[in-house]
Amino acid sequence: AESRKKREAPAGKKSIRNLRNRKKKAVKLRSSTYFLQHKLASVEGLDEKTMTVDPENLVEILLENWLLVGITLGIMAIISYLVQMNSVLKTLPPAISKAEFTAFPLIHLEELSHNTKLFRFGLKHPRQSLELPIGKHISVLGYDGNHEEVRRPYTPTTLADTLGHFDLVVKVYPDGKMSQIFDKLTIGKTLQFRGPMGRFKYQPNMKEFFGMVAGGTGITPMFQVMKAILENPQDKTKICLIFGNITVDDILLKPELDAMQRSHPDRVSIFYILDKPPAGWTGGKGYVTPEMITEHFGSPSSANMVLTCGPPPMKRAIIGHLEKLGFSEDMHFEF
Repeated sequence: AESRKKREAPAGKKSIRNLRNRKKKAVKLRSSTYFLQHKLASVEGLDEKTMTVDPENLVEILLENWLLVGITLGIMAIISYLVQMNSVLKTLPPAISKAEFTAFPLIHLEELSHNTKLFRFGLKHPRQSLELPIGKHISVLGYDGNHEEVRRPYTPTTLADTLGHFDLVVKVYPDGKMSQIFDKLTIGKTLQFRGPMGRFKYQPNMKEFFGMVAGGTGITPMFQVMKAILENPQDKTKICLIFGNITVDDILLKPELDAMQRSHPDRVSIFYILDKPPAGWTGGKGYVTPEMITEHFGSPSSANMVLTCGPPPMKRAIIGHLEKLGFSEDMHFEF
């Protein structure tokens, strides 16, 4: 008896905590036992006080009350599964770290256009999510044909709570170092990632209106912010996107963008601009001008913000336009 007491004696704070957890489990078990006793007590053939049953009547009782028994066992199985899954999720480490690169394999590849592909990378656990805050990006590390290190920033088109994977939409350029690494990637091969990176901190309803100017692959951070806004019922932010490309075939995520505009016509407007428009094109032509910005974004206001992302020449031009129109630095953010 004395040796048993010594074994059960709490040793330090950890043992005290374990003892408290055992007590909590015991209370839950007693509650569950009381519930089952209360239900089973109404079953004919059971003694309510002793909860005993004649073995000869056991099969008959189970057959007569198969529905109650089945429901009880089903509920117990579901509760056990949920408890185990909750325990697993609490012990899962973050999928990605800002301090070091983590390798993830390519699990799906989809061609979106003649020079654009969707790359889906699998996380280490199907219940993990990238947990990338809206407006943040990740750094991608790969090696070219000469085994030289190449790093580039990319913004996933999936949201932070997407489980088990994340998607990157990449335009493949003949002379693009990183895009060529992506283009040669096959299913099962890995690239390395770290994050979150970036200075933009998005909060629902932080602004009444977002004016967005994107060029080419610069649409990905805009798409991420738009998707987060529209999927949050509490977020009432309005959006206007000016999206520039060379040809119609170069417009990334056009079906998804058009669907956003159709689903939210009172909150989303999109103006496409092409350098080489086809015959009958009704959108914009050439480059973004100050007049376009005024027409679609209105006058400068502290309640509004302009977001830009695209090739460096485009971004420099847009910054000049905004300064000329009276937009202060706090009314503009460049990804």
